[in-house]
Formats: sequence, structure tokens, C-alpha cells
Amino acid sequence: MNAKAITSETIVARLEDLPSLPSIVYELSRVINDPMSSTNDVEKIMANDQGLTSKVLKMVNSAYYAIPGGVSSLARAIGYIGFDTVNQLVLGASILKALETKGPQKFDMNEFWKHAIGTGITAETIAKFVSHPTPADLFTCGLVHDMGKVALYTLESETMLGIVEHAQKNNVSYFEAEAALGLPSHTEIGQALAQKWKLPVTIQATIAHHHSKDLNQRGDIAADLHRNVDIVFLANLLTHAMKFGKSGHERVLGAPKDVMERLTLDPEKHLKPLLSEIRGNLDKASDFLRVLGGPQ
Repeated sequence: MNAKAITSETIVARLEDLPSLPSIVYELSRVINDPMSSTNDVEKIMANDQGLTSKVLKMVNSAYYAIPGGVSSLARAIGYIGFDTVNQLVLGASILKALETKGPQKFDMNEFWKHAIGTGITAETIAKFVSHPTPADLFTCGLVHDMGKVALYTLESETMLGIVEHAQKNNVSYFEAEAALGLPSHTEIGQALAQKWKLPVTIQATIAHHHSKDLNQRGDIAADLHRNVDIVFLANLLTHAMKFGKSGHERVLGAPKDVMERLTLDPEKHLKPLLSEIRGNLDKASDFLRVLGGPQ
């Protein structure tokens, strides 16, 4: 397809060619969001997908969570990290599996997913730092914030590679390169895919708006979602600044003062200890990256 002919409509229509998420994702979410559910209910659902269960247990046993002695069952994993974190790990692993690219690649997907996982870890770290009630949710939001890029790469690889080339040659961000070339943004494509997969509204919002620091540019999203978008916005910038993986461009942008202020972060007082925590968590992420399919 000619790049000039690629529109939002053509790409969104072709999202149907991408795999669906497994039903276990929706079953697990329903059970975990039911206050009457038990650990046994979660184990019954996960028993239907031993491969996914094994992957989740490997992630739980990674140095990132640092559970003393490790765990060998979902029940013990839930006891240490909670229902919500297990749910987010299942969702994240399932999304990465659905977006898996096979064979030789012209784009370094290992580095891409390293950046994505790094953004997830950074977002969760920021969320904990600012006392967000559900930091595990922000891990998933950060992990999948750029999934529109992978969707475009899967459907129209040469177009996506053209955006990367423009970004690198002109020292602009991938987002700026899309606009310069008159192509649909990865935020728009990613949001459409999130809607197709019926992902939670907080994930849809962070995918759609993680490049918009101005609240007025975020449309009519609910007020409580702005904080989540701000966290992923900042996490993305910091992960780029620390050069943890690559998502299609080399440009590094500073953290906007207004976003920091909305998160009650004082750049003079909080940035240094926050970055120290983020680096510590990223240093513990090597086996976590390996389990999810990324590099060490």
C-alpha cells in the first residue's frame, strides 16, 4: 500500500487482521473485579492455560518482585503481590503474545519491547512514589503505550520503517515524524486496537494521550484518568532519557514542569530520588525482560 494512501480508516479497518486476546484475559478480569471471588476462582481459570500460568509465575519469581524463596503456585503469588498485579501480568503477557512478530526483522523488536517494559516499570515506580492506589495498573499502561507502532509494523512494515527513518534523519520524535509525513499517529492506531480488544478505559486513555501534556488536548476523558496519563507521559520521557531500549527515535525531551506539578513532584526535591528508584528497578528487570520475550 502506498504511504500516501494510508489513512486512519484503512489502518483501523485492518486491525481485524490482528489476533484477538485469549478469553482467559476477560474471564480473569471479571473474577478479580468481583469482590466475592477467591484465590481458588483465579486458579481454576488459569488452569485452562498452563503456558500463561507458567509465564506469570516466572515473572512473579523474577528479581523485580524479590519474593523471599520464590513461589510455585498462583495462590502463593497472589498472597505476595495481590490479585490486581497478577491480573495485570496476565493482561500484559497476553497483549505481547498477540503482537508477537516472527522471523527476521528490519526493526529491532527486542529494543522496542525493552523500552516498553522499561516504561511499564518506570510508570509503576512513579505511581508508587506519588501514592497511586493501584500502581500495578500503571505497569500495564506503560507496557502497552506504544502498541500502535507494533500494529502498524505488523500491517504496513515499510510505512512504519519510513517513520523511523524520518525521525532519525531529522532528529525528531516518532510522534513528530508521523505528523510530518501526514500519517495516522500510533496513539490513534493503538487506541483503536485497545477498543477492539475491549481493554480497560485507563489503558485506552494512556495509549491515546501519552504525548499530550496539555489537559485540553485530551478530549473529554474522566478527570481521574488525567493522573494516569501524566504518569505514563512522564515515564515514557524518563525511559527515553535513560536510554533503556528504543522505540523508533533517538530524541530525548525534558520532563515538563506542569506535568511534574500535577503529580505533586518537585523537580528540585523529588527528581533525583525518583530516578534512583527507577534505575534500581530497571537494574532488577533483566530476567523479567527475558520471560516476556525481550533482551536481557
